[in-house]
Amino acid sequence: MLEYSKNKSTFVLVSLLFVTLILGCGGAGIQKVVDAQFYFDRGMQHMERKDYIKAQTDFQTVIESYTASVLVDRAQFMLGESSFHNEDYITAAYEYDRVYKDYPSSIHAEEARYKRALCYYNESPKASLDQENTILAMDEFLRFLDNFPRSDFADEAQERLDELSEKLAFKEYRNAEIYRKLKKYDAAIQYYRFVIKDYPRSVWADESQYGIGVVYLKQKNYEKAKEVFQRIVSTNVSEELKNKASKKLSYIEKKTN
Repeated sequence: MLEYSKNKSTFVLVSLLFVTLILGCGGAGIQKVVDAQFYFDRGMQHMERKDYIKAQTDFQTVIESYTASVLVDRAQFMLGESSFHNEDYITAAYEYDRVYKDYPSSIHAEEARYKRALCYYNESPKASLDQENTILAMDEFLRFLDNFPRSDFADEAQERLDELSEKLAFKEYRNAEIYRKLKKYDAAIQYYRFVIKDYPRSVWADESQYGIGVVYLKQKNYEKAKEVFQRIVSTNVSEELKNKASKKLSYIEKKTN
């Protein structure tokens, strides 16, 4: 009887351990779903408090530890947002890139593509400096407009694209002006023509036409200079530029008569 009692106690103990193990595993599974939401919500709370580093930690936890969660693509997008609001634009660009590459069907893919372009836009320096990020931003805005031509962000993307184009045009125009002042006229004309060809919608394209006329005038090539200034006067350019061209034409008249 004693032996039976001992065996029965052992059986009950083993059974209890087994049940505990099963319940423990099941509980962990349930807890895992809850935890993904918990970390995401806490990350959003950190965002509201502008504690972006802590927010990144929580969003990263969702991405790395809860890969099957429906929150993963949103957490990836918010990871980009946290870096963006922290003004770490290069990191944000990388995180946004992962959204539309890793989760192309995500509802956040479109905005992530636009925000990536915006990151490089925010990193674009003044015209006198290296314009690598300006070129990257323009490329990203163009890709965005190609992929999402009817997006709510499309008009803003086009405006920023035009703004960046003006910046690059001005950089080339400045180069032309520098060469003109150094009396390196062939190089100056080459840069003016770059502006006219590559940025025809820019105000600097009109200024470059005028610059070419000035170079011809410096070279005493009055015939070509006259041709350029007459073209400016007869086309749709600013009144200020037309007045400047008209004065040059008057000067040429005096010189050639």
